[in-house]
Amino acid sequence: MKRNLFFIVLSAIFFNILLTACSDDDGGPSTGKLTGTVTDIKTQAGLESVKIIVFDAETNSPTENSLTTDADGNFSADLIPGTYFLKFYKQGYEAVPPRGIEAVSFSVEAGGTAEQSAEMSPASIADAGFISGKVASGSAGVAGVLVVAENAGSNTAFSTVSDKDGNYSIYNVPQGSYQVKGYIINYTSNAVGADVVINTETTGVNIELTAGAAGSLSGTVRNLATDNKDVDVTLVHPVTKETIPGLSTQTVSLSYTLANIPDGTYIARATYDNDQRVMDPDRIAKFGEPVVTFSGGNAITLTFDITGSITLNSPTNEPTTTQPVEVTSTTPTFEWTAYSSTSDYVIEVVDISTGNVVWGGFDNSGADPVKNIVIPSSQKSIQFNVDGNASIAELVVGRTYRWKVYASKNDQNSPVGWTLISSSEDQLGLIKVSN
Repeated sequence: MKRNLFFIVLSAIFFNILLTACSDDDGGPSTGKLTGTVTDIKTQAGLESVKIIVFDAETNSPTENSLTTDADGNFSADLIPGTYFLKFYKQGYEAVPPRGIEAVSFSVEAGGTAEQSAEMSPASIADAGFISGKVASGSAGVAGVLVVAENAGSNTAFSTVSDKDGNYSIYNVPQGSYQVKGYIINYTSNAVGADVVINTETTGVNIELTAGAAGSLSGTVRNLATDNKDVDVTLVHPVTKETIPGLSTQTVSLSYTLANIPDGTYIARATYDNDQRVMDPDRIAKFGEPVVTFSGGNAITLTFDITGSITLNSPTNEPTTTQPVEVTSTTPTFEWTAYSSTSDYVIEVVDISTGNVVWGGFDNSGADPVKNIVIPSSQKSIQFNVDGNASIAELVVGRTYRWKVYASKNDQNSPVGWTLISSSEDQLGLIKVSN
């Protein structure tokens, strides 16, 4: 009897412990909190009415309705545990991250708080208007669509991404007439005209998507003068240079396939990620990036030539992030590692907000490219605008720039007498000039 009583008491104790543990689990937090403040990079004042889209980093799709900052620039949201990234938009300010630069992801844990503040730079375009509308397929809004307003006459374009409900706003659009389209895997978009007026919102520019896009791109990558490595392959918009949502993949045994491509013309890129590989820079310098056009579900085959990249030393972001590194000098000195067999180097500094080269690079106005600057192979550093040929005397405080280095080799068989043999990577050399 005593033995049975002992087991009954022991079972009751175990049951109570188990019940308590289950109660604790049931009562624990199931979400984490996202908080942050958005400020003007110059004045450090909080910015009101900033539109913030939260993306799932695993799917690259919006997960929440758009957030909006309060009068002090603050924002917050409850999120289920996971990995996310943010995009910030506001009329009169450049988007964060800048166009063509990947956002930095972060993690949210149950019961934890992730702080993700941002600084925004005043837009380079004054007295601009903006366009708003909705992207839908039938009656359903479509999230994560790249929406582009293009002025074909000036070869300029402005863009944003639709939120969870398909709503979008394209800010800082100069006065003029535009054609607005949406881009995403498996959907073909109509084009809607939009006339933009200074300091005015052009509303109701709604985009209709039709499912069933059937274009395809496939092929291989060849590693030149380096060991074989699988890389990313992506289609990007030909003007904004932004990735078409869903149209990015990784090669397997150096082969790739992209399917469900909508009608349109795109730039095809390989190895855009920071992976010690770059596309053959000589081909790009002489012929431009590969352009592919899809119509009616056609199939295209394309081979990419890639090679090892030049290592940037300072100042540059880390390979694991696209967060620009801050520099205080408006005429910084750029340093890199020597590249084998190089005759000379070319440096190129680009204003990320506009895509314009502000120093160095190449003159492609003639039949053959011409180097705008030649740096001896014995030299592995140079100060900005040391030759006085930059379009701006100093880099602008608050702006984000990307500097890139190309390795050139003398080549008597080339019409121009030289061949580019390598370059630094597309998403390195990111700097932001601060006070």
